[in-house]
Amino acid sequence: MVCWKDYVPALRFWCVALWTIVIGLGQTASAIEWRTSTSFKDVRRLTVINDTLWAATSGGLLAIHDGTEPVTEYTNVDGLGTTDVFDIIIDGNGQKWVAGMGRLVRFGETESRQFLENDDNRDPYALYRIVDNGDDLWIGTSIRLELFSKTSDDGEFPFWYTRFGNLTDDPEVRDVLLRGDSIWLATSAGLATADITDPRILGQSSRWTTWGAEWFAGGGLERVVAYQSDMYLAASTGLWKLTILDGDTNITLLDAGTGERFTDLHLENDSLFFYYEGGMGAIVDGTPTLIPTPGLPAAPNTGLSFGGRRWLAVLQEGIYYDSNGTFVEFRRTGLPNNQVSDLTVNRNGVITAAFTSRPAATLIDNLWGSYDFSVGERTTLLISDSNGVPWLGTRGNGLWLLGEDSATNYDEQNSTLIGNTDDPPNGLRYIVINGLATDGRYLFAACYRAANGDPVAIADLNNIDDPINGWDALGSADGIDHTFVVSLDYRNGFVAVGNEFNGVYVCNVGDNPFDRPDNSCTHYTEDNSFLRSDDIRVVRFAPDGILWVGTNVGLSRYDPGIERFVDVDLPAGVDRDIADLEFDGRGNLWVGTRDGLARFDATTGQFEVYTTANSGLVADQINALTLDQATGDLYIATNQGISLLTSPVERIEFDLDQVVAFPNPFVINSPLDSLAFNFGRPGMVRIFTPAGELVRRLNTNRGWFGDNQAHERVASGVYIYLLEDDQGNIKRGKILLVRQ
Repeated sequence: MVCWKDYVPALRFWCVALWTIVIGLGQTASAIEWRTSTSFKDVRRLTVINDTLWAATSGGLLAIHDGTEPVTEYTNVDGLGTTDVFDIIIDGNGQKWVAGMGRLVRFGETESRQFLENDDNRDPYALYRIVDNGDDLWIGTSIRLELFSKTSDDGEFPFWYTRFGNLTDDPEVRDVLLRGDSIWLATSAGLATADITDPRILGQSSRWTTWGAEWFAGGGLERVVAYQSDMYLAASTGLWKLTILDGDTNITLLDAGTGERFTDLHLENDSLFFYYEGGMGAIVDGTPTLIPTPGLPAAPNTGLSFGGRRWLAVLQEGIYYDSNGTFVEFRRTGLPNNQVSDLTVNRNGVITAAFTSRPAATLIDNLWGSYDFSVGERTTLLISDSNGVPWLGTRGNGLWLLGEDSATNYDEQNSTLIGNTDDPPNGLRYIVINGLATDGRYLFAACYRAANGDPVAIADLNNIDDPINGWDALGSADGIDHTFVVSLDYRNGFVAVGNEFNGVYVCNVGDNPFDRPDNSCTHYTEDNSFLRSDDIRVVRFAPDGILWVGTNVGLSRYDPGIERFVDVDLPAGVDRDIADLEFDGRGNLWVGTRDGLARFDATTGQFEVYTTANSGLVADQINALTLDQATGDLYIATNQGISLLTSPVERIEFDLDQVVAFPNPFVINSPLDSLAFNFGRPGMVRIFTPAGELVRRLNTNRGWFGDNQAHERVASGVYIYLLEDDQGNIKRGKILLVRQ
């Protein structure tokens, strides 16, 4: 059910209400709302449809309506089902069609229909190109050529083809051209053409005429375009022209970017524009002419004319338009990159994201702006301190305090951060930050393979610029005898340190870690404490102080009653390789893995599972989880952008007197409507009739669906609720239930 939500200042997202599958529960989970933020900088194709410039990208579809603003973003939660998009067309009936990863989409701005495409192993494959042919669509994919019939309400693929003459079997079909009764294919193995009058016989290899890669200096083809009386071919080895005259074929390499990879060809009026690794140009009357592109950071991979100016796309860098002879970046293209390593939300709701191959960026005035100063492109972790200022960890460039106009770097010169023993002295400067935590006064940072044996640097945030008195470190003298540290966390005077191969260290640092006791760290392993695995991925303290550990083979929780770890078994469908853990205020645990997301209910001990198959999650590979403690929103950093799982309330309350039931009046139109409480901590709710009869008992993690203990519907009327927190404090209130 696609829905339009009000504009959200922090994130310009569409949304979709999705119902998730609950593992181990006997009822359907309440509706949750997903939003997606991606980068539209990796453009595969630009197309003008109905006075709108459409960009098919690795982050979804971007619609530029008037050449500047507004723009509309379409992602997986807006009917596409994927963000990995390669093509968009409009057919003769005015219907838009979108080609994406594993999906052909009959696309509408308010409602779409997806046709799933999976190979024999049930894995999705890429759909590169769509060409309209009346009642049918011809589709070039990464594994075959397909014919799709539009005449059936459900759509169908009556034919597909994998063998084309003498070309290598199962080539990628990267471009499709219809010319009269002929179809032309640009493939990874060369060029193919056939008569399509009878599609039933195209499965016979002999029906195809082909020119293999040897005709094009061993290169595969990207595009095929008919221009004047010839065929022009963009290949990985250059720009080629095929001429057929009196049955004789002549293929020549044109003098433009010889030997370089060509990425696109585009017909505009009487000119054929070409794009390649060295730049762009046009062919007019058979002669190639190069066109300068001042202002671009690199060569464009595609482009076209729109709104009286030329628009160009630069791979991974975004979209640019001609402004008085210089190309200027069009900034409304979302995230800087889709490979998101972590993000943080400060106390003012400002979002900062880190990327595996780009500098960090902050969302300001609805635009993602990368920092103008370089902190190194390989970033790892982010946290915000008590002042709302982000701290950024890098892979090889130490720790950074990010101000508005500048950044301060902390490394082996001005702190206790230290690199490794490789290639002295260069290794000492290669500081990898694998863990960050703060209690507001002190900052803790984990250095992978610390050369001096002290892998956890400690900074006094009130004296951060004094490398002698403002910094300390945890290490061998404290009982940490392995430096392959991959994660850390802090809570109530204890620091947990996860090691890549040797278990977990828990260090008692007290209120002042600069004045901690000697040998303050206790070492926990598989052998001495039943830890599930010594190969640690992440350590996290729950709000109640209990330590949870994610490993390469599952989840463990420390039980102080028996002084050892106990296994917490994940449900089927969730990868055991844990990427990150996060707790909300009610003690519920979110588990991010390499293959999906799970939520552990602190009250019931049961799991809910979310994947791209059953929810609005943008990607199954999760890199980090971040909870906005003020709102209850969960941010999920993935390798394909950011997913936001929103809290159903505008603001979580921790003061019991400020807690409300919502919506109130509680109007029930369907069995899926539910009432909730915006309490941010564990609690129990009892609902009574005005006469004092108990109607329902439930915890604050569960919504009330207007039923009694026997799950029978109750009548419209006024009900009384008592909400009791874990300290025995009680909040009383009334609910008006209206059943329609």
